[in-house]
Amino acid sequence: MTVHRPHAILLDLDGTLIDTLDEFEHALADMLAGLGLPGPDRTHIAHTIGKGSEHLIRSVLTRALEQDGRASDEAAVQALYAPAMEGYLRAYEAQQHQLARLYPGVREGLQCLHRKGYPMAVVTNKPTRLAEPLLSATGLDAYIAFLYGGDSFARRKPDPLPLRKACERLQVAPAQALMIGDSANDAAAARAAGCPVVLMRYGFNHGQPVEQVPADGYFDSIAEIATQLPPRSA
Repeated sequence: MTVHRPHAILLDLDGTLIDTLDEFEHALADMLAGLGLPGPDRTHIAHTIGKGSEHLIRSVLTRALEQDGRASDEAAVQALYAPAMEGYLRAYEAQQHQLARLYPGVREGLQCLHRKGYPMAVVTNKPTRLAEPLLSATGLDAYIAFLYGGDSFARRKPDPLPLRKACERLQVAPAQALMIGDSANDAAAARAAGCPVVLMRYGFNHGQPVEQVPADGYFDSIAEIATQLPPRSA
């Protein structure tokens, strides 16, 4: 890793801290069933996660309409979008995050970073109403100063705005905040904001090998990153 002595840590959520693929699949299947449409494809979901719920719902609707032999143009998707989003959010919240799983080394890594004095924030494209309860249910909120969701600002990742806002709140310059993510979206947002960025090899990254994305390092666990970072300097 070429990143030295950051003053704060910014973290993605889905695919970086928590494996939520089962949650997505269950909620989307419930939503599609309510609309009389065929169930989602797990691989397609994994390749679509990370760009926000609106993109996810529209992509899944388009695919389901095509599978059902129905019109799948923009107008057809738009006609179903509102009830689809409502059904998806309702189904996702009803799960109470029983299907969510921490990736190996996440809890240990955050504990280590916390002991070393690093303030941490989560910056995700997931809606805040879904992201905050997920963080709480897994107990990771004990280490996180705050969370910004995909609806916290007018623009979401890969736009740099959420990362810049997080840096402002943490009172650090972007160059002093290490972004830890799992996708090209995270890397693009970090680069545009002026933050160094490292990526997890186990995440989603829209179905592409993460090491094809330019970054300052690639890791197999958050714990591995934490052990390489020195205690935070004052």
